[in-house]
Amino acid sequence: MTKRISVETMRRSLKRANVSFLLYIIVLFQLSAMVLLSLKDGAIDMQALYLAGIMPTATVLLVKLLPKIWKIDTLILTLTLFLCSVSVITLTAIARSSITPRNQAIYIAAGLIAMLCGIVFIRHFRRWGRWKVFFMVCSLGFIALPLVIGDWHDGAKNWITIKQDSLTVQPSEFVKLSLAVVLASCLSERQSRAMKIVAIIFGALLCGILLLERDLGALLLYFFLTVILYFLATSNAFVSLLGLAAGAAGSVGAYYMFAHVRRRVVAWRNPWADYEHSGYQIIQSLIAIGSGGLFGMGLGLGMPRVIPLYHSDFVFAAICEQFGYLFAICLLAVYVLIVMRGVSIAMSCRDGFHALLAFGIVTMLGLQTLLIVGGNIRLIPLTGVTLPFIASGGSSMVSCMGGIGLLLGISSLNADQDADDVRRAEWQEADAA
Repeated sequence: MTKRISVETMRRSLKRANVSFLLYIIVLFQLSAMVLLSLKDGAIDMQALYLAGIMPTATVLLVKLLPKIWKIDTLILTLTLFLCSVSVITLTAIARSSITPRNQAIYIAAGLIAMLCGIVFIRHFRRWGRWKVFFMVCSLGFIALPLVIGDWHDGAKNWITIKQDSLTVQPSEFVKLSLAVVLASCLSERQSRAMKIVAIIFGALLCGILLLERDLGALLLYFFLTVILYFLATSNAFVSLLGLAAGAAGSVGAYYMFAHVRRRVVAWRNPWADYEHSGYQIIQSLIAIGSGGLFGMGLGLGMPRVIPLYHSDFVFAAICEQFGYLFAICLLAVYVLIVMRGVSIAMSCRDGFHALLAFGIVTMLGLQTLLIVGGNIRLIPLTGVTLPFIASGGSSMVSCMGGIGLLLGISSLNADQDADDVRRAEWQEADAA
């Protein structure tokens, strides 16, 4: 037993050393990039200079202090903070004014608060069964609000304006976390077939509301999350394949029902057929990606602003132009690492609810990344989702960071249980002696 514990201690020390090395690289990247941007126009950009000090300091403090409070997965935390710093750096380099990166920094701060709330929530909230109906009712009501007081945007009515030209909210970004919690809670009750039916109905109702709002990107995300978690919980291939077939039929129906869907599909198939209108976004995205080459054109260089929605839907294309293919591939590798660590956390769980919730969070992040990157490189038709942790916007940032908080909270529970097992084994060994 002593030998096994010492080996485990060595592994943890090596892991801490690897994370520390990664942390130093990230801090160097943050500091050098923001100092460079603060000097790019001749006159010193004080906002960029302030951020050059704030970002590395906040990153080091969070990575060093949070694991002392909770035994969280420091690699996921470090990689997430790296993606957030890429967001601020990219928006500082390409935005037309200093307002966009400043707002993004504020959104990240709000997201960090949401992350901390997620850790506390998952560690201390236990009575999920009693609160399922409450979560369902609140989720259905909140996601339906845009139908009553929302605004149309790019063919979808999925935004609520709180303050004109400065503050908007997208309810579907927050409800996806509630969907993951409810699905995990219902589907983890192995003996209750009724709860599994309730989970499917709840997911279907949310998808139906999103269809009325024409928010097809979020609908696709919700649909796949429901089907994947159902299959993971039940291993029922027949029902899962039936759900996928229904989704495929619904996609065909949406193509014929909605003109903006047809325009996106046509633009995806041949964007050059209508270069000045429907194909303009995709073509400019491909030009930006091609212009970046292997090492990029450099921070603040190139013409990323030519791309419509360069700061949100097409931020990945802007990153490719600024940083190049190598950096873009490394960026995608970071998302893959977060997903892999999340899957590892899920498989280490001893509770069905926590395992399904962890799987649900990494499923959302992975699908969201795949959908938006695939749309930027013309692998699939463009959808209305955003690149997690990087694209400009408060709703997506806060919800994604909240999801990371839930994942970190689950990892800390796993670590607590492992520590309890070690202590229990030591006591048994001492008693035997």
